[in-house]
Amino acid sequence: MRSPILLTSVVYTWLALTLQLASADIVVENDLINPEEIFDFIVLQDSNHWWLSPNTTQYFCVMRGLWNPYNHPKKFPNLARVSNPLIYTSSKQYLPWLINRATTWGVEKIAETGFTDTFKVEARAAGRMVNDLQEGKGFFVDQEDPEKNYAYLPGIKVTPDYPFLSGIAGLMPTPDWFTGFYLLDVIDEYDRTFWNRILIHTYPWDSGTDAGDTYMSVDQDLDPPRNVERITPKNAPNGIFLSPDGRTVPPVAEWDCVLHVCEEGEDDCQPDNWPPENGCDMLKYPGCELECDPEFDEVCEECKPKPKLIKLGAAPDENENGRTFYRSCCQSNHEPLNGMCTPGWRSPSKGGTGADDEGTSKKDGRSFWRPFRSGSGAASNLSTSSLVSTMVLMGMGLFALIY
Repeated sequence: MRSPILLTSVVYTWLALTLQLASADIVVENDLINPEEIFDFIVLQDSNHWWLSPNTTQYFCVMRGLWNPYNHPKKFPNLARVSNPLIYTSSKQYLPWLINRATTWGVEKIAETGFTDTFKVEARAAGRMVNDLQEGKGFFVDQEDPEKNYAYLPGIKVTPDYPFLSGIAGLMPTPDWFTGFYLLDVIDEYDRTFWNRILIHTYPWDSGTDAGDTYMSVDQDLDPPRNVERITPKNAPNGIFLSPDGRTVPPVAEWDCVLHVCEEGEDDCQPDNWPPENGCDMLKYPGCELECDPEFDEVCEECKPKPKLIKLGAAPDENENGRTFYRSCCQSNHEPLNGMCTPGWRSPSKGGTGADDEGTSKKDGRSFWRPFRSGSGAASNLSTSSLVSTMVLMGMGLFALIY
């Protein structure tokens, strides 16, 4: 018979390891890549949408710019711009760029000029390797209020044969630097369901096609080109992209994607409020697209109205009083009537959004929300099934050790 002390020690060890797994950073197995080399998972939320469902399945994404003088102060350019972001779904064979490999001409054009036409031509030429490709609208970096740096993307279709999501955007002006990710598997390997919400951070990359080492370097094409490499503190050119303390290279973009499933028989359904009329970031600030009534809502701010387009020959709207109210002007992409939105502002309300699915990322404490479809599984960094599977396997090892 085994010693009770040994048994107790093994049980405590098993529990400690299990708790460590549950509280660790998000880890997702991928046989094709090491995700931590390409991007950081911030939020993964389970769903109950089976991977072989016949319903058309899409993700609707917001790409947020984290590249700004507060995160990357060294020689930050005055007129910084993020090019039109692209997202695409593909088979595992389609790899226009890959760490430690030479890139394609389409990626080179995005990295050096921000133009996406060549990349889109290459994607069409790839035939059945690419399932869908969508393009958002780029933006100039607002250095006074980084909260305004984001772009909505149209819905991107995924299927069991094309479960890999990738994205790319150029950083202007730079010699050949860009950000992006590739081969993100949108299907949970363990319970075979689509992820309900995916939020990742991506970093700056050097496409290896130009020798420039400053934002405003003159064109110096490399022939032959070098391999693509991620920019890190060890190779950051002239300290560009380093954090204020010079120790790290912070992420330059955040990609936030939510699942949207069409009704049976629908091929191309769209959410009614995507993107919202006021253009606010409704994934980050749920409810920001909804106006409020100061007579009935406890939290309701009066905001500066957006200028309306002048229509020649149209009669003025006599019912328009020119007043606009939202729960938070800054979150709703408006300036408050009194004061202004500044970096670091916070919502005046910490109340709930009325959404069915809410949770918190264990990694950064951020609230997140399911905007389109209710009834999804509980939010978590680790899928429930993966945690249970691990506990079962560790339990088997425990009994083998005891007996």
